[in-house]
Amino acid sequence: MTTKRASKMAIVAGKCLSKAVQEELQRKALLGQYVIINRNGKACRVSAKQALKIAKAK
Repeated sequence: MTTKRASKMAIVAGKCLSKAVQEELQRKALLGQYVIINRNGKACRVSAKQALKIAKAK
């Protein structure tokens, strides 16, 4: 079996995207807003504070 390795650019892009999402979740948590996340294939509305906790646990 062969496996493909992600290019350096793809790894950097993934880290950048993760950082941007974390910053946006923090902003929304401070404002007391909600976010839409995917849970078991369905869209679910949760508080940004709770979503931030979920994201940090991963």
